[in-house]
Amino acid sequence: MKSKQLAVIVALAVISVGGAYLALSKGGSKSSEIARGEPFLPQVAEVAPKVVRIELERGGAGETTRRELRKEGDGWILVTSDGYPVRFEEVKGLVAGLTSLKIDDRMTAKKERHGELGLAWTAETPDSSGRGARVRLYTSNPDSAEAGSAAAPVIDVVLGEERANPRAQFVRRFSEDQCWRVLGSVLVDIDPRRWVEAELLAIPDGEVRGVTFNGLTLVGTEGADGRVTYAAAENATPLAAPGTVQWTDARKEVATRTLPNWLSRLELDDVRRAKGGAPDPALSATFDMVRGTLKVNAVRDASDPSAVWISFEAAPKEGAPSADEINAKKKYPGDPYIPDWKAFAAKHAGWEYKLPGWKLNALEEAATLPDEATGDGADPNQPTRIPSARD
Repeated sequence: MKSKQLAVIVALAVISVGGAYLALSKGGSKSSEIARGEPFLPQVAEVAPKVVRIELERGGAGETTRRELRKEGDGWILVTSDGYPVRFEEVKGLVAGLTSLKIDDRMTAKKERHGELGLAWTAETPDSSGRGARVRLYTSNPDSAEAGSAAAPVIDVVLGEERANPRAQFVRRFSEDQCWRVLGSVLVDIDPRRWVEAELLAIPDGEVRGVTFNGLTLVGTEGADGRVTYAAAENATPLAAPGTVQWTDARKEVATRTLPNWLSRLELDDVRRAKGGAPDPALSATFDMVRGTLKVNAVRDASDPSAVWISFEAAPKEGAPSADEINAKKKYPGDPYIPDWKAFAAKHAGWEYKLPGWKLNALEEAATLPDEATGDGADPNQPTRIPSARD
């Protein structure tokens, strides 16, 4: 079904650019002969329904980042993120973008000048400037019975620098030295957020009625005006482990301001299969809400201590009021909504999500305030703000 949709979208893109493809040479450094205004990659229309794998690479100083997308059943997965589901709209957009590129001008065919256009890329030496990207489309998977010689990409292109007014981009086929300037451009984003559903939650204000975090319990009270205010419970105590946070008035104030809203915009930086590590109690939190409870289990990555990955335990509350009125207002990603907590738990079971830096900072902010007892001069009634990744 989705292959047919992909074919229709690509066919429309081809019609929009019109014209005929004159000749395509497959020889190493030979050049294609394409007239101005003609499609740069007209063959994409023919192969689009058969594409089952896409490889994306972007160079950089000292390393090349690679992402692999693969068709599985009726959908697509991100192989390089343990097979997490991919948004099909993004796959369609990439393929249609390649189809819509139209020749504007012939550029250099000298290898030594490829770098000027962001197109310096060979099998032995990928682009190191970060300006170029390589895209390959395949009609078979490497582990399929039909692979063999068909495992070679049917489309293999390098996309370089972009230009504005008009929107254009430098491109070349990987097997050719000839470079072109094309009208249009294709963004090759290797960030997993581009390909998956990056928004995990967007809980509306007032839905959270309590938070337990690192020995601190916050309780929300709804006023006559419908607004919910929060205060630390009297039993707020530090964890027993030496060196854990002492909940001073300053830290409680920061936590009261930040923690109840922590779920208002929760996104991921990356995703992977859950590794089953023991949650870090100093980073994990439990949210009590009107219509459900959510426990956020956090673990630090052993190979990268600065990275924190979270998993979820969620459950709906029996007899809770309907969320239909709130959810009816959701118009676009980022709008507040209340998920079906049973479905949410099933969807995210077995996965861990890497926290964006600014979300991690918001979680740790209160606990990492300077300790007044250390004599650093901090006023316990004036919380110190910890810079976030957004600063």
